[in-house]
Amino acid sequence: MIIQNHHKDHVICIEQHEHALISGQFVRDWKDDYFIGKDMKKSVEHAVINHDRSWIPLDKNPIYLPEKSKLASFTDFPMEQKLQSYRSGIVQLLNEDLYAGFLLSCHYASFFSNTADKLGITFLLEEDNRQNVVKEALREKKLLPLEREREFHFNLLQLCDNLSLYICMNRWGARKEEEITWFKDGFKQELLKNQRIYPEWLSETMVTLDPYPFSHDQLQIEIPFKRLSKNDLSKPNIQNIYRDTPTEHHKIIVSKKH
Repeated sequence: MIIQNHHKDHVICIEQHEHALISGQFVRDWKDDYFIGKDMKKSVEHAVINHDRSWIPLDKNPIYLPEKSKLASFTDFPMEQKLQSYRSGIVQLLNEDLYAGFLLSCHYASFFSNTADKLGITFLLEEDNRQNVVKEALREKKLLPLEREREFHFNLLQLCDNLSLYICMNRWGARKEEEITWFKDGFKQELLKNQRIYPEWLSETMVTLDPYPFSHDQLQIEIPFKRLSKNDLSKPNIQNIYRDTPTEHHKIIVSKKH
């Protein structure tokens, strides 16, 4: 779950898979001229679109963290359950598209590249072994892209993920100094001639990117979300309250900077 805590009386909840579907809009509209290893584009798109599908059952049953007086977001969700979900999602994607599953394994493993958490270290080692096995299977099928192509596909997944997170995690219309720290200095994946892409909010419904990597001059994004009263978050029936809360939609236009 992505949770905006910026508001006085309520929180905004955005389910992870909905955020991933927005990531999918970005990868689909990525300019062909900027795409390396185009023969694997369908697999890359499948990985990006479905990279958080394993969160669907978790997000339908939100967890309250009494020690933090908040709902658990994807950043502080209980580790054991989260890793179990990650493993399940990777296996599911591998069964659908071997290369997409490989990219998802790389994506999830990257979260723990500098961890000291024992569960995270175990997960990292498991996925490193899995990736070696999958690479060999792809090589045998003559479907393993070149290393520079794999690196591009991985970074594209992470960039599309980050751009969607930027739109979903920030207060809509946030000034630069109000933005979450992750993306204040742009996205670290330098996929356009070694340039960082810098996002900026112009209003609650407009985000610009510089430079701009998409085929269309504008992308129209629609974010499904639920608005929960902060007074309800600690109630024992919060899961029922969440399920019964109607879904709203917030529309955002992503365009090039003028």
